[in-house]
Amino acid sequence: MLWGGPVNRAYDAQLVSIYKNSMNYLPIGPLLPGERREWIQEFLKPIDSFDPAKRTLMTTQAGALNPVNFTMLQRLTTVIAQAAAGNGSTKEDLFRDITVGGQTYAGIMTIRQFMALTAQQQLAVIDIGWNRVCKKKAYDKLSREMFEPNKPDIAPPVDPVPSGVVPDGVGMKAGYFNEGRVPDAFTGLGVGFRVDGSGSNIGDTITRVTNHGMTTQLKNSYLMRNIKGWEVGGTTVDLDTNAPRVWSTKDDLFNESSVCIARNFYGATAFPLREMTDDALIWAVDVGGMIGFDTEAYQKLLGRHWRPGEKAYKFVNPSRVIGYARFTTLGAPGAGGWSFKIAPGTTWTLVGNWAGAANASAGSREAKVMAYINGQLAAWAGADRTITGAFDFA
Repeated sequence: MLWGGPVNRAYDAQLVSIYKNSMNYLPIGPLLPGERREWIQEFLKPIDSFDPAKRTLMTTQAGALNPVNFTMLQRLTTVIAQAAAGNGSTKEDLFRDITVGGQTYAGIMTIRQFMALTAQQQLAVIDIGWNRVCKKKAYDKLSREMFEPNKPDIAPPVDPVPSGVVPDGVGMKAGYFNEGRVPDAFTGLGVGFRVDGSGSNIGDTITRVTNHGMTTQLKNSYLMRNIKGWEVGGTTVDLDTNAPRVWSTKDDLFNESSVCIARNFYGATAFPLREMTDDALIWAVDVGGMIGFDTEAYQKLLGRHWRPGEKAYKFVNPSRVIGYARFTTLGAPGAGGWSFKIAPGTTWTLVGNWAGAANASAGSREAKVMAYINGQLAAWAGADRTITGAFDFA
């Protein structure tokens, strides 16, 4: 039988209370007389964001209530974290009035009710949470039909940034762009950029992308668990990647649900995380003739958009991958935006169908693509680049 008193009552707490939106506070240096202690705030990853007492409660046999599998708890805290971060449905509504296993649970599901379910039913509850926090859209637009700004000016801080912008001067800030672009580099020339692969995973990423193409980040277990700290394996967002998803509240693409391509070279360098400091790979991608979801157009209708221009696709075939170059992410300034550096003299490593494109006939599409991507890489290389918040979202 269940323990009495406070322990018993803990089973009737809201299911979402398992998630502790907490921080670890780490003191810097010894506290000396007359000194103030300063702190660093280190936010926990979703898979680690348990309330310690409730984690013990839910992983312990208690009468008729079987312990919840630890991976299931990590799936649970991962989806709750999305609501806690303001991505979609509020935590209180995430598991409110749901039907599972032929039974409707009025109000907000409790820990006791969740523990009484089978593992399959618990997973169904988590899937309900995911479907409330992010909604499905459709891949329904040819790349050449997607939005691309045709104005030559940069016009900060609200307009979409034209494709192909380059920096002006060493030590530039993002506000000092030259126009210097190929007209309609995305819709006309059919070129976009994507970061895929970072840190110790770079070698494996090159093999994966060149052999198997680019898939949604949800399928990249190393990225999801080791970098983002999410457990999505076996959930609906992992198993059903046939449609892009957008966050219910943010009205922004759930990036990990699609293969995201940036119109602008500089935009791609914000990924996989603005805060990350590590080596990474930027890829040039041939999007000509592909069908995807025009995230940028969707965002513009809602009055808020990512200025470098984001497009989303279900899959990028290896034949569409032009080549890759290595760069270093330098983290995110406190005022927003991000920083990166490309070593002087860095060149593209061309792959697959594009391996011989450097020798393409003058005037051919291949030659124009090479001139464009080579110009972009050369323009951004050689100095630390800081993209200010004004050139991130508007």
